Amino acid sequence: MAVKPEVLKGMDIFEFLKRDELRDIAELTEVEEYEQGDLIFKEGDEAEKIYMVLEGRVSIELEAGAGKRISVYTLTKGRFFGYPALLRTRRYTTYARCLDKVKVATIVADELVNKIFKKDCRRGYLVIKKVAEIIANELSDTRVQLLFLAQL
Repeated sequence: MAVKPEVLKGMDIFEFLKRDELRDIAELTEVEEYEQGDLIFKEGDEAEKIYMVLEGRVSIELEAGAGKRISVYTLTKGRFFGYPALLRTRRYTTYARCLDKVKVATIVADELVNKIFKKDCRRGYLVIKKVAEIIANELSDTRVQLLFLAQL
């Protein structure tokens, strides 16, 4: 089931695009549901999809050794995650764990790139620019979290 363009407009990764620019992107979406405690992906998994939170909370976590993970930030409705799917590395670098029952919209990254970005470079540029901004903010949040943990 695809989500409507209006729903994508509320996602941080696409918030700057016009509704008519979201129609063909919306056609690529699928909705997935997870239970509390489920892992959406884990560090090292092949990164094929990007995710957008529709309902619930997702904890983005780093491996802390000895099977322990620490949460570096929590995502709620409207937030995008899974950016390695859009990069050459193509491996997730974190864990994404559901804190509640979660509903996400997903897009297979190769479809987004090949069906949308390669045909409309402007849109591709704008989305990747937004992804870079999101990554920069998340790195800053992670740094603050690590500094806090270092003081414990």
